[in-house]
Amino acid sequence: MCYQSTTNTLTVVVLKARHLPKTENNGPTDPYVKVNMYHGKKRICKKKTHVKKCSPNPVFNELFVFDLPSEEGLRDTSVELLLMDSDNSSSRNANTVIGRLVLGTSAAGTAGEHWREICDHPRRQIAKWHAMSEE
Repeated sequence: MCYQSTTNTLTVVVLKARHLPKTENNGPTDPYVKVNMYHGKKRICKKKTHVKKCSPNPVFNELFVFDLPSEEGLRDTSVELLLMDSDNSSSRNANTVIGRLVLGTSAAGTAGEHWREICDHPRRQIAKWHAMSEE
């Protein structure tokens, strides 16, 4: 991640995931990542990666740039990453959440540390690995 205070933008890079579980029908996952930006409790922007077919260790390597909603910078902003399993086989097109990670001021553990680092060091790209919580 990288926070650009001069342009008031946040860059989020989704690199890869490892050791994804098999699906409920014991088949391989077709993962993708949904990236949601929140200001307070309101979702203000959403983006997603491409689907990686039959991949327990997908490499996404996709970059997303978000315009921050106010001049306050990252203060009331948070980013949610949802690791999803794409299910195009069912008629309802029901995608399942495999894991979830929230990065923001109130986040605990490495997610909170990462957020504080990008706040404290604008214009510096800071990369960290995060474990996602299971849904």
